Amino acid sequence: MGEEAPLGMTASESAAEPTATAEGGGGGPCRRPLAAAASLRALAPWLLAAALAALPLAGPGPNLVRVLFGTLVWVTASVAWNLLGGFGGQVSFGFAVFYGLGAYAAAVALNAGLDPFSACLLAAGVATVASLAIGLPTFRLKGPYFAIATIGVSEAVRVVMTNVSATGGASGYRVMERGAFHQLQHYYSALALAAGAVAISVLVRGSRLGLALVAVREDQDAAADLGVDPMRAKLLAHAIAAALTGAAGGLHARYAAYVNPQGEFAFAISVAILLMPVIGGVGTIWGPVIGACVYGLVHDEILAAFPQLHLLIYGSLLIVIVLFEPTTGQPLAFLDGRLITEMRTAAVSAAVTKYLAPENSEVLALLGSGVQAHAHLQALRHVCHFKEVRVWSRTPERAQRFAA
Repeated sequence: MGEEAPLGMTASESAAEPTATAEGGGGGPCRRPLAAAASLRALAPWLLAAALAALPLAGPGPNLVRVLFGTLVWVTASVAWNLLGGFGGQVSFGFAVFYGLGAYAAAVALNAGLDPFSACLLAAGVATVASLAIGLPTFRLKGPYFAIATIGVSEAVRVVMTNVSATGGASGYRVMERGAFHQLQHYYSALALAAGAVAISVLVRGSRLGLALVAVREDQDAAADLGVDPMRAKLLAHAIAAALTGAAGGLHARYAAYVNPQGEFAFAISVAILLMPVIGGVGTIWGPVIGACVYGLVHDEILAAFPQLHLLIYGSLLIVIVLFEPTTGQPLAFLDGRLITEMRTAAVSAAVTKYLAPENSEVLALLGSGVQAHAHLQALRHVCHFKEVRVWSRTPERAQRFAA
Protein backbone atom coordinates (compact mmCIF):
# COMPACT_ATOMS: atom_id res chain seq x y z
CA MET A 1 0.00 0.00 0.00
CA GLY A 2 1.54 3.32 -1.02
CA GLU A 3 2.21 6.14 1.38
CA GLU A 4 -0.18 9.06 1.46
CA ALA A 5 1.18 12.57 1.14
CA PRO A 6 1.92 14.48 4.34
CA LEU A 7 -0.47 17.18 5.45
CA GLY A 8 -0.52 20.09 3.02
CA MET A 9 1.37 18.27 0.25
CA THR A 10 0.34 16.44 -2.89
CA ALA A 11 1.46 12.88 -3.59
CA SER A 12 3.90 14.07 -6.24
CA GLU A 13 5.43 16.64 -3.88
CA SER A 14 5.74 13.94 -1.25
CA ALA A 15 7.56 11.63 -3.63
CA ALA A 16 10.03 14.36 -4.49
CA GLU A 17 11.03 14.87 -0.87
CA PRO A 18 14.02 12.89 0.44
CA THR A 19 12.98 10.14 2.78
CA ALA A 20 14.38 10.15 6.32
CA THR A 21 16.17 6.88 6.93
CA ALA A 22 18.27 5.59 9.77
CA GLU A 23 21.13 4.64 7.47
CA GLY A 24 22.06 8.22 6.74
CA GLY A 25 21.47 10.33 3.64
CA GLY A 26 18.59 12.72 4.12
CA GLY A 27 17.50 11.24 7.41
CA GLY A 28 20.77 11.48 9.29
CA PRO A 29 20.37 14.83 11.09
CA CYS A 30 16.91 14.03 12.43
CA ARG A 31 17.17 10.32 13.03
CA ARG A 32 20.53 10.09 14.79
CA PRO A 33 19.57 12.26 17.80
CA LEU A 34 16.31 10.36 18.12
CA ALA A 35 18.09 7.00 18.05
CA ALA A 36 20.65 8.19 20.58
CA ALA A 37 17.93 9.51 22.87
CA ALA A 38 15.98 6.24 22.61
CA SER A 39 19.09 4.21 23.42
CA LEU A 40 19.85 6.42 26.41
CA ARG A 41 16.30 6.09 27.72
CA ALA A 42 16.46 2.30 27.40
CA LEU A 43 19.86 2.10 29.10
CA ALA A 44 19.31 4.61 31.91
CA PRO A 45 17.07 2.39 34.12
CA TRP A 46 19.61 -0.45 34.02
CA LEU A 47 22.46 1.89 34.89
CA LEU A 48 20.46 3.35 37.77
CA ALA A 49 19.56 -0.09 39.13
CA ALA A 50 23.18 -1.25 38.86
CA ALA A 51 24.41 1.87 40.67
CA LEU A 52 21.93 1.42 43.51
CA ALA A 53 22.75 -2.28 43.79
CA ALA A 54 26.48 -1.58 43.93
CA LEU A 55 26.18 1.35 46.33
CA PRO A 56 26.66 -0.73 49.52
CA LEU A 57 30.06 -1.82 48.16
CA ALA A 58 31.22 1.78 48.61
CA GLY A 59 30.71 1.47 52.37
CA PRO A 60 28.03 4.11 53.00
CA GLY A 61 27.16 4.97 56.57
CA PRO A 62 24.06 3.56 58.29
CA ASN A 63 22.29 6.91 58.10
CA LEU A 64 22.70 7.12 54.32
CA VAL A 65 21.40 3.57 53.93
CA ARG A 66 18.43 4.49 56.13
CA VAL A 67 17.62 7.51 53.96
CA LEU A 68 17.93 5.46 50.76
CA PHE A 69 15.74 2.73 52.20
CA GLY A 70 13.03 5.25 53.04
CA THR A 71 13.35 6.82 49.61
CA LEU A 72 12.90 3.45 47.88
CA VAL A 73 9.80 2.77 49.97
CA TRP A 74 8.42 6.13 48.85
CA VAL A 75 9.28 5.29 45.25
CA THR A 76 7.10 2.18 45.43
CA ALA A 77 4.17 4.05 46.98
CA SER A 78 4.51 6.94 44.53
CA VAL A 79 4.59 4.69 41.47
CA ALA A 80 1.61 2.78 42.86
CA TRP A 81 -0.48 5.94 43.28
CA ASN A 82 0.39 7.00 39.74
CA LEU A 83 -1.23 3.83 38.35
CA LEU A 84 -4.59 5.07 39.55
CA GLY A 85 -4.16 8.81 39.87
CA GLY A 86 -1.83 9.39 36.92
CA PHE A 87 -2.95 6.89 34.30
CA GLY A 88 -6.58 6.72 35.42
CA GLY A 89 -7.07 10.28 36.65
CA GLN A 90 -8.63 9.16 39.96
CA VAL A 91 -7.20 11.48 42.63
CA SER A 92 -7.22 9.50 45.87
CA PHE A 93 -6.29 10.84 49.29
CA GLY A 94 -6.71 7.45 50.91
CA PHE A 95 -3.55 5.51 50.14
CA ALA A 96 -2.51 5.70 53.78
CA VAL A 97 -5.16 3.01 54.35
CA PHE A 98 -3.25 0.51 52.20
CA TYR A 99 0.11 1.61 53.57
CA GLY A 100 -1.09 1.20 57.14
CA LEU A 101 -2.96 -2.07 56.61
CA GLY A 102 0.10 -3.51 54.89
CA ALA A 103 2.30 -2.39 57.77
CA TYR A 104 0.03 -3.96 60.40
CA ALA A 105 -0.47 -7.16 58.39
CA ALA A 106 3.28 -7.62 57.99
CA ALA A 107 3.88 -6.84 61.66
CA VAL A 108 1.36 -9.46 62.80
CA ALA A 109 2.73 -12.01 60.31
CA LEU A 110 6.34 -11.49 61.43
CA ASN A 111 5.36 -11.86 65.08
CA ALA A 112 3.57 -15.08 64.16
CA GLY A 113 6.79 -16.49 62.73
CA LEU A 114 6.33 -15.98 58.99
CA ASP A 115 9.37 -15.23 56.89
CA PRO A 116 9.75 -11.66 55.55
CA PHE A 117 8.81 -12.58 51.98
CA SER A 118 5.56 -14.26 53.05
CA ALA A 119 4.81 -11.36 55.38
CA CYS A 120 5.23 -8.94 52.48
CA LEU A 121 2.91 -11.01 50.29
CA LEU A 122 0.33 -11.08 53.07
CA ALA A 123 0.59 -7.29 53.41
CA ALA A 124 -0.04 -6.91 49.68
CA GLY A 125 -2.98 -9.32 49.84
CA VAL A 126 -4.66 -7.53 52.74
CA ALA A 127 -4.29 -4.19 50.98
CA THR A 128 -5.73 -5.66 47.77
CA VAL A 129 -8.84 -6.95 49.56
CA ALA A 130 -9.25 -3.54 51.23
CA SER A 131 -8.96 -1.82 47.84
CA LEU A 132 -11.93 -3.79 46.52
CA ALA A 133 -14.02 -3.04 49.59
CA ILE A 134 -13.20 0.66 49.31
CA GLY A 135 -13.30 0.94 45.53
CA LEU A 136 -16.70 -0.62 44.89
CA PRO A 137 -18.64 2.20 46.61
CA THR A 138 -16.25 5.12 46.10
CA PHE A 139 -15.69 4.64 42.37
CA ARG A 140 -19.36 5.42 41.83
CA LEU A 141 -18.34 9.00 42.65
CA LYS A 142 -16.40 11.35 40.40
CA GLY A 143 -14.04 14.26 40.75
CA PRO A 144 -13.89 16.03 44.12
CA TYR A 145 -16.59 13.78 45.56
CA PHE A 146 -14.36 10.75 45.07
CA ALA A 147 -11.40 12.57 46.64
CA ILE A 148 -13.46 13.60 49.67
CA ALA A 149 -14.79 10.07 50.07
CA THR A 150 -11.25 8.65 50.16
CA ILE A 151 -10.32 11.14 52.88
CA GLY A 152 -13.30 10.01 54.94
CA VAL A 153 -12.44 6.32 54.50
CA SER A 154 -8.83 6.95 55.53
CA GLU A 155 -9.81 8.78 58.69
CA ALA A 156 -12.41 6.14 59.55
CA VAL A 157 -9.87 3.32 59.26
CA ARG A 158 -7.40 5.28 61.40
CA VAL A 159 -10.01 5.71 64.15
CA VAL A 160 -10.94 2.04 64.00
CA MET A 161 -7.33 0.88 64.25
CA THR A 162 -6.78 3.23 67.17
CA ASN A 163 -9.39 1.26 69.10
CA VAL A 164 -8.36 -2.28 68.13
CA SER A 165 -6.82 -3.68 71.29
CA ALA A 166 -5.41 -6.80 69.57
CA THR A 167 -2.82 -4.65 67.79
CA GLY A 168 -2.10 -2.34 70.69
CA GLY A 169 -4.66 0.36 69.94
CA ALA A 170 -3.32 3.89 70.15
CA SER A 171 -0.14 2.61 71.86
CA GLY A 172 0.99 0.84 68.71
CA TYR A 173 2.29 -2.63 67.97
CA ARG A 174 5.89 -3.80 68.29
CA VAL A 175 7.47 -6.14 65.75
CA MET A 176 9.71 -8.84 67.19
CA GLU A 177 11.29 -10.57 64.22
CA ARG A 178 13.48 -13.55 64.84
CA GLY A 179 17.13 -13.17 63.88
CA ALA A 180 19.60 -10.33 63.79
CA PHE A 181 18.94 -6.98 62.13
CA HIS A 182 20.74 -6.60 58.78
CA GLN A 183 20.28 -3.13 57.35
CA LEU A 184 21.53 -4.02 53.88
CA GLN A 185 19.00 -6.85 53.65
CA HIS A 186 16.24 -4.29 54.20
CA TYR A 187 17.83 -1.98 51.64
CA TYR A 188 17.96 -4.64 48.92
CA SER A 189 14.37 -5.68 49.71
CA ALA A 190 13.21 -2.09 49.19
CA LEU A 191 15.28 -1.81 46.00
CA ALA A 192 13.76 -5.00 44.56
CA LEU A 193 10.23 -3.84 45.39
CA ALA A 194 10.81 -0.40 43.87
CA ALA A 195 12.25 -1.94 40.69
CA GLY A 196 9.27 -4.29 40.51
CA ALA A 197 6.86 -1.38 40.93
CA VAL A 198 8.47 0.52 38.05
CA ALA A 199 8.38 -2.62 35.88
CA ILE A 200 4.68 -3.09 36.66
CA SER A 201 4.07 0.56 35.79
CA VAL A 202 5.76 0.09 32.40
CA LEU A 203 3.73 -3.06 31.70
CA VAL A 204 0.45 -1.46 32.72
CA ARG A 205 1.20 1.66 30.69
CA GLY A 206 1.54 -0.34 27.48
CA SER A 207 -1.27 -2.82 28.15
CA ARG A 208 -4.98 -2.81 27.38
CA LEU A 209 -5.56 -1.83 31.00
CA GLY A 210 -3.32 1.19 30.57
CA LEU A 211 -5.17 2.28 27.44
CA ALA A 212 -8.48 1.79 29.23
CA LEU A 213 -7.31 3.90 32.16
CA VAL A 214 -6.20 6.71 29.87
CA ALA A 215 -9.52 6.59 28.07
CA VAL A 216 -11.37 6.79 31.39
CA ARG A 217 -9.18 9.70 32.47
CA GLU A 218 -9.89 11.67 29.32
CA ASP A 219 -13.64 11.01 29.10
CA GLN A 220 -15.25 8.23 31.10
CA ASP A 221 -18.59 8.39 29.30
CA ALA A 222 -16.97 8.29 25.87
CA ALA A 223 -14.76 5.39 26.97
CA ALA A 224 -17.81 3.47 28.13
CA ASP A 225 -19.52 4.11 24.79
CA LEU A 226 -16.49 2.62 23.03
CA GLY A 227 -16.64 -0.61 25.05
CA VAL A 228 -14.36 0.16 28.00
CA ASP A 229 -15.63 -0.94 31.40
CA PRO A 230 -14.64 2.02 33.63
CA MET A 231 -15.45 0.31 36.90
CA ARG A 232 -13.44 -2.80 36.04
CA ALA A 233 -10.44 -0.76 34.87
CA LYS A 234 -10.43 1.42 37.98
CA LEU A 235 -10.89 -1.50 40.35
CA LEU A 236 -8.04 -3.44 38.75
CA ALA A 237 -5.68 -0.46 38.83
CA HIS A 238 -6.75 0.27 42.40
CA ALA A 239 -6.00 -3.31 43.42
CA ILE A 240 -2.52 -3.30 41.84
CA ALA A 241 -1.71 0.07 43.38
CA ALA A 242 -2.97 -1.04 46.79
CA ALA A 243 -0.90 -4.24 46.67
CA LEU A 244 2.29 -2.29 45.95
CA THR A 245 1.51 0.29 48.63
CA GLY A 246 0.70 -2.41 51.18
CA ALA A 247 3.97 -4.19 50.42
CA ALA A 248 5.82 -0.90 50.88
CA GLY A 249 4.13 -0.43 54.25
CA GLY A 250 5.10 -3.97 55.22
CA LEU A 251 8.76 -3.32 54.42
CA HIS A 252 8.72 -0.16 56.49
CA ALA A 253 7.07 -1.93 59.44
CA ARG A 254 9.73 -4.63 59.38
CA TYR A 255 12.51 -2.04 59.28
CA ALA A 256 11.05 0.20 62.00
CA ALA A 257 9.98 -2.77 64.18
CA TYR A 258 7.06 -0.69 65.40
CA VAL A 259 3.75 0.55 63.97
CA ASN A 260 1.05 2.80 65.35
CA PRO A 261 -2.20 4.21 63.88
CA GLN A 262 -1.15 7.86 64.16
CA GLY A 263 1.94 7.17 62.08
CA GLU A 264 0.88 4.55 59.53
CA PHE A 265 -2.63 5.86 58.83
CA ALA A 266 -1.83 9.58 59.15
CA PHE A 267 -3.36 11.90 56.60
CA ALA A 268 0.15 13.24 56.03
CA ILE A 269 1.07 9.85 54.55
CA SER A 270 -1.72 10.13 51.98
CA VAL A 271 -0.70 13.68 51.12
CA ALA A 272 2.95 12.64 50.73
CA ILE A 273 2.06 9.71 48.44
CA LEU A 274 -0.02 12.06 46.28
CA LEU A 275 2.54 14.88 46.35
CA MET A 276 5.46 12.84 45.03
CA PRO A 277 4.00 12.04 41.57
CA VAL A 278 2.88 15.64 41.25
CA ILE A 279 6.43 16.84 41.90
CA GLY A 280 7.91 14.57 39.26
CA GLY A 281 5.10 14.45 36.73
CA VAL A 282 1.71 12.78 36.98
CA GLY A 283 0.88 10.17 34.37
CA THR A 284 4.49 9.43 33.42
CA ILE A 285 6.74 6.45 34.16
CA TRP A 286 9.70 8.20 35.77
CA GLY A 287 7.93 11.26 37.19
CA PRO A 288 6.81 9.46 40.37
CA VAL A 289 10.33 8.07 40.82
CA ILE A 290 11.89 11.52 40.56
CA GLY A 291 9.30 13.02 42.89
CA ALA A 292 9.82 10.29 45.46
CA CYS A 293 13.59 10.79 45.37
CA VAL A 294 13.19 14.52 45.91
CA TYR A 295 10.72 14.01 48.74
CA GLY A 296 12.62 11.16 50.38
CA LEU A 297 15.94 12.96 50.39
CA VAL A 298 14.66 16.29 51.76
CA HIS A 299 11.83 15.10 53.98
CA ASP A 300 13.88 14.45 57.10
CA GLU A 301 15.82 17.70 56.73
CA ILE A 302 12.66 19.78 56.41
CA LEU A 303 10.97 17.92 59.25
CA ALA A 304 13.96 18.49 61.54
CA ALA A 305 14.36 22.16 60.62
CA PHE A 306 10.65 23.05 60.63
CA PRO A 307 8.81 20.55 62.85
CA GLN A 308 5.70 22.74 63.06
CA LEU A 309 5.70 24.09 59.52
CA HIS A 310 6.67 21.16 57.31
CA LEU A 311 3.09 20.50 56.16
CA LEU A 312 2.68 24.17 55.27
CA ILE A 313 5.89 23.97 53.26
CA TYR A 314 4.72 20.85 51.41
CA GLY A 315 1.35 22.44 50.70
CA SER A 316 2.98 25.59 49.34
CA LEU A 317 5.29 23.48 47.19
CA LEU A 318 2.31 21.55 45.82
CA ILE A 319 0.52 24.79 44.89
CA VAL A 320 3.59 26.18 43.14
CA ILE A 321 4.15 22.97 41.19
CA VAL A 322 0.53 22.72 40.07
CA LEU A 323 0.54 26.34 38.92
CA PHE A 324 3.86 26.39 37.08
CA GLU A 325 4.67 22.80 36.08
CA PRO A 326 4.45 22.17 32.32
CA THR A 327 1.49 20.12 31.20
CA THR A 328 1.88 16.36 30.93
CA GLY A 329 1.23 16.62 27.21
CA GLN A 330 4.32 18.72 26.58
CA PRO A 331 6.22 17.20 23.66
CA LEU A 332 9.92 16.57 23.44
CA ALA A 333 11.43 16.75 19.97
CA PHE A 334 14.96 16.34 18.73
CA LEU A 335 15.54 18.18 15.47
CA ASP A 336 19.09 18.46 14.16
CA GLY A 337 20.39 17.74 17.65
CA ARG A 338 18.36 20.51 19.30
CA LEU A 339 15.79 19.82 22.04
CA ILE A 340 12.59 21.63 21.19
CA THR A 341 9.83 21.89 23.77
CA GLU A 342 6.36 23.20 23.25
CA MET A 343 5.68 26.54 24.95
CA ARG A 344 2.32 27.67 26.21
CA THR A 345 1.61 29.94 23.26
CA ALA A 346 -1.10 29.69 20.65
CA ALA A 347 1.44 29.73 17.85
CA VAL A 348 3.00 26.41 18.85
CA SER A 349 0.26 24.86 20.94
CA ALA A 350 0.09 21.80 18.66
CA ALA A 351 2.46 18.85 18.98
CA VAL A 352 2.95 16.19 16.33
CA THR A 353 3.73 12.53 16.90
CA LYS A 354 4.60 10.22 14.04
CA TYR A 355 3.13 6.72 14.09
CA LEU A 356 3.71 3.86 11.69
CA ALA A 357 0.47 2.13 10.76
CA PRO A 358 0.39 -1.59 9.90
CA GLU A 359 -0.38 -0.64 6.27
CA ASN A 360 2.80 1.49 6.14
CA SER A 361 0.69 4.58 5.60
CA GLU A 362 1.56 7.71 7.52
CA VAL A 363 -0.61 8.32 10.54
CA LEU A 364 -0.24 11.50 12.56
CA ALA A 365 -1.35 12.15 16.10
CA LEU A 366 -2.04 15.81 16.71
CA LEU A 367 -2.54 17.86 19.85
CA GLY A 368 -4.33 21.15 19.45
CA SER A 369 -6.66 22.53 16.84
CA GLY A 370 -6.43 21.43 13.24
CA VAL A 371 -5.18 24.80 11.93
CA GLN A 372 -2.45 25.01 14.59
CA ALA A 373 -1.44 21.39 14.01
CA HIS A 374 -1.19 21.99 10.27
CA ALA A 375 1.00 25.08 10.74
CA HIS A 376 3.21 23.34 13.29
CA LEU A 377 3.73 20.28 11.09
CA GLN A 378 4.66 22.43 8.11
CA ALA A 379 7.15 24.41 10.21
CA LEU A 380 8.81 21.26 11.51
CA ARG A 381 8.95 19.72 8.03
CA HIS A 382 10.70 22.77 6.59
CA VAL A 383 13.20 22.83 9.47
CA CYS A 384 14.32 19.26 8.72
CA HIS A 385 13.66 19.27 4.96
CA PHE A 386 12.44 15.69 5.27
CA LYS A 387 9.18 14.03 4.42
CA GLU A 388 9.04 12.35 7.82
CA VAL A 389 9.09 14.39 11.00
CA ARG A 390 9.12 12.55 14.30
CA VAL A 391 8.17 14.44 17.46
CA TRP A 392 7.85 12.35 20.57
CA SER A 393 5.10 13.41 22.98
CA ARG A 394 4.96 12.39 26.64
CA THR A 395 1.27 11.60 26.29
CA PRO A 396 0.57 10.60 22.68
CA GLU A 397 -2.54 8.74 23.77
CA ARG A 398 -4.22 12.12 24.29
CA ALA A 399 -3.82 12.93 20.63
CA GLN A 400 -6.37 12.48 17.91
CA ARG A 401 -5.21 10.25 15.07
CA PHE A 402 -5.96 10.85 11.47
CA ALA A 403 -4.39 9.75 8.17
CA ALA A 404 -2.07 12.33 6.64
